[in-house]
Formats: sequence, structure tokens, C-alpha cells
Amino acid sequence: MACINGENCDFSCSSSLSSLPMIVSRNFSARDDGETGDEFPFERVFPVYARGTLNPVADPVLLDFTNSGYDPIWVSIREEAKLEAEEEPVLSSFLYASILSHDCLEQALSFVLANRLQNSTLLATQLMDIFCNVMVHDRGIQSSIRLDVQAFKDRDPACLSYSSAILHLKGYLALQAYRVAHKLWKQGRKLLALALQSRVSEVFGIDIHPAARIGKGILLDHGTGVVIGETAVIGDRVSILHGVTLGGTGKETGDRHPKIGDGALLGACVTILGNIRIGAGAMVAAGSLVLKDVPSRSMVAGNPAKLIGFVDEQDPSLTMERDATREFFQNVAVAYRETIPNGSLVSGSCREKRH
Repeated sequence: MACINGENCDFSCSSSLSSLPMIVSRNFSARDDGETGDEFPFERVFPVYARGTLNPVADPVLLDFTNSGYDPIWVSIREEAKLEAEEEPVLSSFLYASILSHDCLEQALSFVLANRLQNSTLLATQLMDIFCNVMVHDRGIQSSIRLDVQAFKDRDPACLSYSSAILHLKGYLALQAYRVAHKLWKQGRKLLALALQSRVSEVFGIDIHPAARIGKGILLDHGTGVVIGETAVIGDRVSILHGVTLGGTGKETGDRHPKIGDGALLGACVTILGNIRIGAGAMVAAGSLVLKDVPSRSMVAGNPAKLIGFVDEQDPSLTMERDATREFFQNVAVAYRETIPNGSLVSGSCREKRH
């Protein structure tokens, strides 16, 4: 099956776990000499659970993300993996099996997800088939997995490289597993989608309902404890920190979860309940409980959250600026003194800034 980088990705993993190939290892030194596949030697025995026998799939879909046969993110990931294998030889087998043995990002990511989410009844070979087939046939997912990894690299200072995101950051991995589960949900394969949701929750501690709708360029920073409900909608370029809940009030049915606008920033342990809207470019301070609509490019804080000002940036999610100066806190204090009980501002300065 054709990949974005113009190579062939053969994704049919038909072998059983009883016949998994074993890679026998020797000393390993990654080289940038154009060699791929089994030309790389190995440092130790490593079970490649989900490689199986990769047979061609009929009717290949051309994944021309860049329309040029060139995938710069995948090229960067491979180069990073080679350098990392040289710097830390004990991880050379892991890096080969997870990245360097694959032809494209979709295949590598499917391998990583399959091996992280497998258990005694959901086999890695089965999971890799599922992930590969969905990713390769969905251009939206192909775009999303790249924009998401770019978001992690740009916005999370703890993300050392593209390769570290797809190998180690559970926020990124949980998000991509959700994208596959969401596609399965829309195809009517709801039981399988819910099974993936359950495994992601167990393994990563992140619970995203497969029916939720999530845009591109998303950052789930840390990710632990994030809960996103069935009818939640999240726009593009949103940054979400750990412990965020997008939930219902417990009394509603149907469309009952929050809607998050493009470029919003949700701080750690924010709780947003009900079918309310968080406007584009809004910032919700850590620990806030939001029960009402939040205007675009505004800042809210507190329990319950109150409007405390407006932000100059169009997308605060991109800069991740969550610190505050003394001048800012002075303005917040003035705003609170001029706030009426229902939380709407009467401050002239803030109102002028809003317009």
C-alpha cells in the first residue's frame, strides 16, 4: 500500500502470535546509508509482535499528504531514531522494531499502539491490522497524526523529538487510538470502538468516548485523568492539560457535553460540564469549574469560573503561556471588585478590550 513518502506499506498482518518472528541481535550502530529493513543488525533478541507476514493489500490508497511523495515528519522521525540508537545502544532493538523497520508513519504508529494496547484477548497482530487499515484509508487521520505530533513538538517543552512523542507520550498515543476508534464508531463498529476506548483508558488513564469529535493539531499535555464525553466537540489547535473533564451534568440526555472552540487552552484539572460553549481562543485557568458559556478570547478562573479578562493572543493554546505578571493580577483584582454576582463584568477597561 502506498505511503506518503512514496514507499509501499504492506499492512496485512496474518500471522498468529504462535509464529511471531524473532529478531536475533548483535551490536548495533545505526547508519544513514539508505539501508532499511533487515539490513540493520540488532543488539539483542526482540519479539516483533505485530510485524507478522506483511502481505500487499488490494486497491492501494495513495497517501499524498504533501502531494510530492515526501513526508518530512516521517523523515525526521527516522533520522532521530537512528541517532538515538547510536547514543543509547540498549534501545537499538526497540527503535528498530518500532520505527526503523517500517516504511511510513502509519505503519510505525500502528505497531506502537498495537503493542501498547494488546492483552490476552486483543492480540497485537489483530490490533495492528485494525489500526493500519483505518489510518491508511482515511486522509483526515493521516493529516491529524502529523499535525498532532507537530503540536506536541512545538508546545510541550518535555517533548524532546518527534520520535519521543510517538514512542513514549501517552497523550499523543491515546489521541491517535481515539481517532481510529472514532472512525470505527462512524462505520457502525461500535463494540470494537468501545473495546479500544476501554483499553486506552486502562493503559493510558485517558478516557475519550469514540463518538466525541476532536479536531487537528491537538495537545494532550501529560494526559492523565482526561475525560471527554460522548457528545463533546473540540476544535483545531486546542491544548488540554491533565485532569480535564468535558462532561455532562448528569441530568441531560442527547447532546449534553461541552463544545470547545479553536485555539482554546484548558488548564490542569479544569472541569467543564453541560452543553456549553468555550469560545475560540479562550483560556480556562487551572482548577476552574465552568458551568456557563465562555466568550471567545476571554479568560475565566475560579469555582465556579468567572470572567476575569481577555487575552491578546488569537490562539493561547499555541504559546501555552499560563504564567501571569504582577500587572495582570492587579487587573484581575480590579475586575473582581467590579464583577456583579452572576459573573459578568462591568469593568470599562475589560469591556473595551473585548470590543
